[in-house]
Amino acid sequence: MIVDKNTTINEILNAYPEAMRFFNEKKMSCGSCFAVKFDTLENGALMHGMEVTTLISQLKQFLQASPTRNVSSLNK
Repeated sequence: MIVDKNTTINEILNAYPEAMRFFNEKKMSCGSCFAVKFDTLENGALMHGMEVTTLISQLKQFLQASPTRNVSSLNK
């Protein structure tokens, strides 16, 4: 799955449930937000005062370090 600024947070959480921990650590309450189904990473970053490219980079690093799954396809 491609993870970029247009990927919805819901798509990420469906593909990588462990990403909820990442969003919680960033103080992004994605688990309880109604907008999670349609908000993109870009919108989420803007709403939380974050730089989207930094957020994406940190998310990819988090997922790649996750011991629970092979995430080598983050850019495919």
